Amino acid sequence: MAAYNIITVNADNVEQHGFFCVKNKRHPGYLAKLAWLRRQMLGGLRLKLILTSEGRHAGFLEYAPGPATWRVVEADNYLVIHCIWVASNKFPIKGMAAALLDECMQDARAAGLAGLAVVCSDGSWMAGKEVFRKHGFSQSDEAPPNYQLLSKRIAAESPPAFPGNWGERLERLRGLQLLYTPQCPYIGKSLAELPTIARQYGIQLTMVELNDPAQARATMPSPYGVSNLVYNGRLLADRPFSLTRFKNILRKELGLQAQH
Repeated sequence: MAAYNIITVNADNVEQHGFFCVKNKRHPGYLAKLAWLRRQMLGGLRLKLILTSEGRHAGFLEYAPGPATWRVVEADNYLVIHCIWVASNKFPIKGMAAALLDECMQDARAAGLAGLAVVCSDGSWMAGKEVFRKHGFSQSDEAPPNYQLLSKRIAAESPPAFPGNWGERLERLRGLQLLYTPQCPYIGKSLAELPTIARQYGIQLTMVELNDPAQARATMPSPYGVSNLVYNGRLLADRPFSLTRFKNILRKELGLQAQH
């Protein structure tokens, strides 16, 4: 008997089952992610959740068709993996990541797509490439500072690619701007406080929430496409960050001091 079940989370049952990352239903990030998921599921986003035999969350996989993905990639005929996580340290069950990826590949085959694509990184917040290489993925492209685009192809079709115009995207962005989406629930907790902190350091922060995946893919200046902090064409942060890190960026990267 299997030690776990994989269930499909949809707009009707997402509040019942949750989405693994945040359990506190009052957390600002939970509320933002819940609303975001319901909207994106209408456009084809899919979420698979691993439940142990006792009903505990042990892992998840979030992915979307290329035209609906929030990763900054050119992968229209692929399913693009957003996030994968298995709590293998907490639940020593073998094969959970493989089972999730198999489910995703089955969906790609059923839809007649070319395969799967995923953005990986040597940094934090994203899965490393080795878990995907282990399951038959190969590198299709790379982007600064430490991103790789991997794919596992079913059909002999052009591999997915990064857009490549990162410098041009950055040059369009003036002043201090945070471009973000609610795709990662850890963003929500600190968003409301960031403009106030920026003013304390004598600078205005423009908050730009992107609510359309095509807009995000055309605008975001890094492949992650979730949280990008930019100042006058310079990328200061390409992952979610804490209030403490934001203050450090203002001091160390922009040379600002808090005004009392």
